[in-house]
Amino acid sequence: MLQTYEAIYSGNQIRWINQAPPELDEERRVVVVMNVEKRAAKPKKNIREILERTRGAWGKGKTRDEIDAEINIMRSEWERKWD
Repeated sequence: MLQTYEAIYSGNQIRWINQAPPELDEERRVVVVMNVEKRAAKPKKNIREILERTRGAWGKGKTRDEIDAEINIMRSEWERKWD
């Protein structure tokens, strides 16, 4: 039967997370499973590209006051007290 013990391997040392395995008189084979998944760095987005993509999000031909009124309506819905 296999027993499982968790440890952190760092700097060529093992630090047991929970219970350490019992000391044995004979050698035992140990298998180390490593998570080597590499995370790809997200490319930094250019602020100019982001602004270009948002152009027209509020529609065309609206005044600043009309847009502010729409935003205020949305805020009042978000801040609405629920029963």
